[in-house]
Amino acid sequence: MLKLSFSNIKSMAKVAKVVVVKHSPEILMGTGTVAFIATIVTASRATIKAQDILEDHREALEDIKLVEEMTNNEESTEVEYTKEDARKDKIVQYSKTGLALAKEYALPLGLAALTISCYFGAFGIMKKRYTTLAAAYSALNTAFQKYRQRVIEDKGEEKDLEYLTGGKVKEITQKDENGNKTKLKALTLPDGTVLSPYAFKFGKYKENGEINHQWQGDYCLDKAYILGQQDYLNDQLYLRCVFDDQHRVLKRGCVFLNEIRDLLGEDPTATGAVAGNRYGNGEPGCDGFIDFHLIEAQDENGLCFYVNPNIDGLIYDLVDKWEKEPFVPTYGID
Repeated sequence: MLKLSFSNIKSMAKVAKVVVVKHSPEILMGTGTVAFIATIVTASRATIKAQDILEDHREALEDIKLVEEMTNNEESTEVEYTKEDARKDKIVQYSKTGLALAKEYALPLGLAALTISCYFGAFGIMKKRYTTLAAAYSALNTAFQKYRQRVIEDKGEEKDLEYLTGGKVKEITQKDENGNKTKLKALTLPDGTVLSPYAFKFGKYKENGEINHQWQGDYCLDKAYILGQQDYLNDQLYLRCVFDDQHRVLKRGCVFLNEIRDLLGEDPTATGAVAGNRYGNGEPGCDGFIDFHLIEAQDENGLCFYVNPNIDGLIYDLVDKWEKEPFVPTYGID
């Protein structure tokens, strides 16, 4: 038979505390849901009882009114019941009715308050966790970019791409309609390999298998189109800023990943709705400009491009924020 010592109970309590803290948002949401249902049930019961209370209240007020009318009748002089007496009796009756209703609805109101507290408590916990996760992601992304830069300086950009994707940079020959040959260096990727969480392929077919109507099938035209969209989005970063009279940035312009995907014919994603680029002076964690890091590659349909934009991370909560310390841009459109 297992005997529980004080140290074992203490250890189990610590484990239970960790589990409760870990799942506190789910616990609060569950508690809030149960409290919400209980609020509806108890409020319905209280409403049924309240009908009797209100009926008694109406009868009492009618009695007071009847007595007041009888005393105002000249033939009735035996009872003295003034308007002041009627007013006091009404106050007493309203107080009794209010107290009775408050007693019946005390439990539903308490459960409603518990429901709101649980929901807002769960939201507050998740918001704190999101902030911590965003900070950790930003630090990890910065460290990874510095690591890649050291690899590029030591081994070169081609090796960096090969290490990053598991593919191989090879020289291929492409023929145009006139039969002219052009030698290109393209990255051949293994199936299922992605460059980054934000990268996507620009080719004849979209990710869902449908034809990409932005694809022309001509190397020069497709590359020019992609780079043209990159320049357009960089203009948008600047044009969406808000400046003061001294041309200092009060609010940064932002471009979401879904805007990049849309211009290149791809469907939006959940990540693209919250991640993107923001205008800046190149401070840590924010390049301040958009670079597609265009990679020429080859798949089963021939030549294609991989778009690997330098996304700054989560920006959806920065769209409407104003700078605490406005800065003067070091580059931009004059």
